[in-house]
Amino acid sequence: GVIPHLINATPLPERLRARADFTVPGLRRWGLDFHNARWRLTVSRHVRQQLRELRARQPIDAVVVNTQSVALDLAGVAADLPLFVCLDATFAQLARSRWFAPNVPSRIFLPLTSAPIRRRERVIFQAARRLLPWSRAVEHSLREDYGIRPELIARLPPSIALPPRRRKTRPANARPQLLFVGGDFQRKGGPLLLECFRRHFAGRCELHVVTESKVEAEDGVFVHRDVKAHSDAWRQRWEQADVFVFPSTLETFGIVLLEALAFEVPVVSAEVGAAREILAEGKAGWLLHHLTTDTLAACLNDVFDVPEAATSRASRGRLLIETEYDLMLNARRLADFLHAGRRRAEK
Repeated sequence: GVIPHLINATPLPERLRARADFTVPGLRRWGLDFHNARWRLTVSRHVRQQLRELRARQPIDAVVVNTQSVALDLAGVAADLPLFVCLDATFAQLARSRWFAPNVPSRIFLPLTSAPIRRRERVIFQAARRLLPWSRAVEHSLREDYGIRPELIARLPPSIALPPRRRKTRPANARPQLLFVGGDFQRKGGPLLLECFRRHFAGRCELHVVTESKVEAEDGVFVHRDVKAHSDAWRQRWEQADVFVFPSTLETFGIVLLEALAFEVPVVSAEVGAAREILAEGKAGWLLHHLTTDTLAACLNDVFDVPEAATSRASRGRLLIETEYDLMLNARRLADFLHAGRRRAEK
């Protein structure tokens, strides 16, 4: 009973891109070029304009936005349309991380440089029919940092279509495979994993890197580019992996962890984003609070040395996907929210 119409927030048209991306190099280091705020406000205005054009062509009953960053200019829309805001992090959470302030100078001026979007964020939270945080940490921030009433919050995490249970297709005597998946090799922690592999696992394992970054293959290291999600090449990487390693240091959620759990691949992850929640406090994978090449190596050895524990945690992960992150299950939940919002708007 839901007919979706997609509005893409990005890429921006050329005339808006120049405004959003404009920067002053000397001020950028301090955050004083207001790039964070300007980019988000420009994107949100682009969304508002597209929504106006869509409504001029046909009636719309509700709006679902994926992150508040693209909704900052939609408070007026919420006056006559039920607005549902999905979010992977609040701006309060991002302000406590390196997302908004990657260095000390930018942190000093953060209250000033983030003020334009922090004010609008509060307005849009108050105007929304319901807030749909991806994780319990975001839900907690909405209550504690913003004073949002619990009945206006419903956790709705990213979800995936359940793949068939994987089948191992490699010869039994093949070397174990470590798998890394991340478009940005640097930000996702790839260099640390590569160093760990060179120091501790070269000759014992293979490292398969799925990325779009410039990474050179070497002995035991295989680089896969242009691998599209749900393609045969993508599925092959998951079906052949013995361990998925997620050494990222800057995340708000970690959707790739869901893919690993869905394929029942043992997971070793930095304690970043929503990893602790996704991996059930470590019951569905291994969590590393202090991430170094040595701690990562010790954890990987633990996975290889106790295969029964790895299998048990991977099975627990698959069950979590089936009960918490299944696409069909959560699509139905979202549909229920939308129908309820429409009925309320018609009263």
